[in-house]
Amino acid sequence: MNLLIARSNFHSYSETFIDEQIKQLQPVEVLYEGWLPNQTYSGKSIYPFPLSQLAVRGSIRNLAPGLYRKIYQHYLKKFLRANEVDAFLANYGPLGSNIYEACIALGIPYSIVFLGFDANEKKTLDTYRADYAAMLPKAQAVIVVAASMRANLEAIAGPLPNLHVIPCGVDVSTFKPGGEKSKRFTFISVARFAEKKGPIHSLRAFEIVIKQFSEARLQMIGDGPMWDEAKAFVREKGLSENIEFLGAMSQAEYLPYLQAADVFVQHSIITKAGDSEGTPVAILEAAACGLPTVSTRHAGIPDAVIEGKTGLLTDEHDINGMAEACISLAQNESTREKMGVAARKHVEINYDVVKLSQKIKSLLKFVVL
Repeated sequence: MNLLIARSNFHSYSETFIDEQIKQLQPVEVLYEGWLPNQTYSGKSIYPFPLSQLAVRGSIRNLAPGLYRKIYQHYLKKFLRANEVDAFLANYGPLGSNIYEACIALGIPYSIVFLGFDANEKKTLDTYRADYAAMLPKAQAVIVVAASMRANLEAIAGPLPNLHVIPCGVDVSTFKPGGEKSKRFTFISVARFAEKKGPIHSLRAFEIVIKQFSEARLQMIGDGPMWDEAKAFVREKGLSENIEFLGAMSQAEYLPYLQAADVFVQHSIITKAGDSEGTPVAILEAAACGLPTVSTRHAGIPDAVIEGKTGLLTDEHDINGMAEACISLAQNESTREKMGVAARKHVEINYDVVKLSQKIKSLLKFVVL
């Protein structure tokens, strides 16, 4: 099978699930560059000179977006034929909306992975409604990482028997318990500082926690649009001795921090624009490292965190509830240990990226166009 995978970025530290997908599925090539991907991992372009130059195609796209899309479709079809592609996997709905016509024209089965905002955010759903309605019923497979995404997509395209729920996975051979625990009791968060990740909610909850556990520490790994707001909150509240902002890190860099921590925290919420999570990979990584999680009843999280067994969940925006859950785990070492063991087992059984990638691969092998 000559599989082609497309993504919007060459690499993003917050898209480790796509990196794992590529690693496991071993495509013949990967396309990237926004919702109209045209560059390859091997350093080539689907375009000839001068369209291969960013300034040239950027100018055409800005001045005549309709024309640019027609040009893109023409050269994408040439690329697909030249590389004898017989299966196309697109990450994110908006990207899928720009490749499906070429695939249909050439009889190439295509599949689309929806990962969060692309199946939830109101503005995105409105913008791509017509394309979603056209492309989803004809897709080889529509893959969503959380069951909660199904309703929005089927509201647009009607019943989708080709829709499959396959959550993001984690490399359980890499993410595993190891090393020594920190001498200081440590809560940890690994997430972009974005609204749906609820960083300020986590900080407000932790402010309550340290009133009872003054030596507790919260390490926050990541960056993003709410980074400055979060740091300003910590300064204003005088919490700098208890909260560390460690910035964006690669998986290899933050793995030791997860292994040394005691509890993982993330207060995910539905944003005002309707955006929400799929299944947060960092929660799975923490669980694989044997950490209990405190999070919210949001999207795919209740599947990833078995309430009362592998972690504790609260309602969205329930700051006091999150603080109480954190305090409960901080007070009870035996509960943390039991939950950590159960969390590791849960991930091994249900979120092993190797097993989940095989499920995706099996869906790509059957032509249903």
